[in-house]
Amino acid sequence: MENNANQTAANQIVEHDRLTYGDQFRPKGWYWHSFGSRFAGPRILKLPAIVRAPIFLLRNLRFYRLPRRIPFTFDADGMATSAIPSFLNRSEFVSAYFRMRVASRAVVDPGLQWRVHQAMWCAANCMKIDGDFVECGTGKGLMMSAVLDSLPNWNTSVKRLLLFDTFSPFGIDPSSGRNLEEHGIRGTYASNIEEVAQNFSEWQRVELIQGFLPETLAQGKIEKIAFLHVDLNHAPAEIAVVRALWPSIQRGGIMLLDDYAQVQQQNDAMNQLAQDLSFEILTTASGQGIVVKS
Repeated sequence: MENNANQTAANQIVEHDRLTYGDQFRPKGWYWHSFGSRFAGPRILKLPAIVRAPIFLLRNLRFYRLPRRIPFTFDADGMATSAIPSFLNRSEFVSAYFRMRVASRAVVDPGLQWRVHQAMWCAANCMKIDGDFVECGTGKGLMMSAVLDSLPNWNTSVKRLLLFDTFSPFGIDPSSGRNLEEHGIRGTYASNIEEVAQNFSEWQRVELIQGFLPETLAQGKIEKIAFLHVDLNHAPAEIAVVRALWPSIQRGGIMLLDDYAQVQQQNDAMNQLAQDLSFEILTTASGQGIVVKS
């Protein structure tokens, strides 16, 4: 990290983490299922009716109602899993995730490990595909800061990273899709384009394009796309952008949809677009959508 703002943020995060304890994302406790069944299989049907009710009770207690220890290895960002998250301890992930936190300018860990992991996976595969990286809806640059940190050969490659955003701190009006002051300042949005440019200053061929989408797409002079990340928080804008850029995504290229399974309107709209353009969306546990162009 080459600039003072990034180094200051990094120092604050390190100090915050030094003063914390425990595991923020691994819950402890007990759980049970509010579920039962009175289905009688062949073995129970052979028994007298008078003993079936106690058997149902004991079976439901054993399989559903008795408290069990929470088995989750990770719980954050709208998901909980007992999967083995070995990627959390890999040095390249630790570095990329820390770089994402630096870009956020927040000391508290936002719990976006699986989103970063998914973005890193997409980017690593797309480095093998001809075309540029494009992000529509950059904000402060969290995801792409992690992505570039995870790609040690980025500065020696020929790819561009095009970052499209209004770079406005104000919330999005649900009707117009515009950032309006009346919707307040959003902490995860960029304060201005200058701060975002400074955040990305250590990497080459990163271009920031300010304005509303899809109107500003032409400024990017996009010919081929290897990786497209869409995070506009507004369904009509996302649909317009994907329609416009879909022909430029190369075979084997990947589109990552940030809010696909988190916002109903965006989910419905993108499902319809998937039918129109004949692509399949993989829903991830943390609410993203992944599309590999075939």
